Amino acid sequence: MKSPFQYGTLVDKESFVNRVEERKQLKELLGSGINVMLISPRRWGKSSLVKVAMDELTQEDKHIRVCFIDAFSIKTEAEFYRIFAREVISCAASTLEKRLEDVKQFLKAVSPSITLKSDPTDTLSFDLKLELEEKSVMEILELPEKIAAAKGIHLIVCIDEFQQLALLPGYKSMEGKMRSAWQKQQQVSYCFYGSKRHMMMDIFNNSSNPFYRFGQVLFLQKIKKEEWVPFIVNAFHRTNKEISEQQAEQLCDIVKCHSWYLQQLCYFIWSGTSEKVTDEIIEIRTRQLIDTNMPMFMNDLTAAQTAMLRAVADGEYRFNSIPVVRKYELGSAQTITRNKRMLAERDFIEKEGNKYAFSDPIFELWFRREY
Repeated sequence: MKSPFQYGTLVDKESFVNRVEERKQLKELLGSGINVMLISPRRWGKSSLVKVAMDELTQEDKHIRVCFIDAFSIKTEAEFYRIFAREVISCAASTLEKRLEDVKQFLKAVSPSITLKSDPTDTLSFDLKLELEEKSVMEILELPEKIAAAKGIHLIVCIDEFQQLALLPGYKSMEGKMRSAWQKQQQVSYCFYGSKRHMMMDIFNNSSNPFYRFGQVLFLQKIKKEEWVPFIVNAFHRTNKEISEQQAEQLCDIVKCHSWYLQQLCYFIWSGTSEKVTDEIIEIRTRQLIDTNMPMFMNDLTAAQTAMLRAVADGEYRFNSIPVVRKYELGSAQTITRNKRMLAERDFIEKEGNKYAFSDPIFELWFRREY
């Protein structure tokens, strides 16, 4: 029997939890031509949210086409332009023949070598032998608007892990070109989303950067417990297994309603349950959750950084006070400032009011167990 819980991949609509208002907002903004920058911590379900919302939007409006680009593994500027052009052309044309025609019509400044894949979905992939000259680059960046205007459609370009582009050599020049081309487009909307909050905030909320006020910045919130509990109970019920509302609430509390971890924990418990969930199953599978994710937590932290995390775990926040510095051996004031910034930038900790807390609930459980 297929599990009703999904993690590690884009969640399909059946396994998707609520987010009615967020889906509505994304559809309204992007469908109206307003660009969106969606920011949240890692694995809160951004990619699944965008995918489900855009699938709904294309069903509701047949004049809308959506392309998805994952920037996480892009290593060069040329690779980005190649993937950008390929995905825009692929989403705007339904058949291999039409895609070939669009390559010829809209990519006149470049000479792409076209590789055809023989598969049932009639997929076209092509690589661009591209010299990064101003004319060819701008033609590619202007491609969505030209195609949308010619076909009488509205294009939405979704770029996941957008902040990774900022790590490319020459990004500053690239950033200016993208803004210059994209801000003029009338029949194209852009949705940029990423999990490195500090980088995303700098790109879109720093007034000295080209993408400042490029569109609406949205901060994704956690799905509330009262939305998770009925989803969990119903998912068990429809697969002929039983979990109580109190137990479902307990699972939410263990992972602090973190979407990815909650789906993973529910999967472990569901797969380990024949009929009815017991407290023993929850305990065993929670340990499995921590142990499964443990390799991600084996980071090269210094002794002083580990000490600061111990202080955070104990509820300390006045890191520069003499008793705290001495108790945890935090080092000099300069070391404390540097480590606090580094731990926040790497999403180990985050500020909540005047205190700091762990960003990752399972890392926190692992850290408390180990240290």
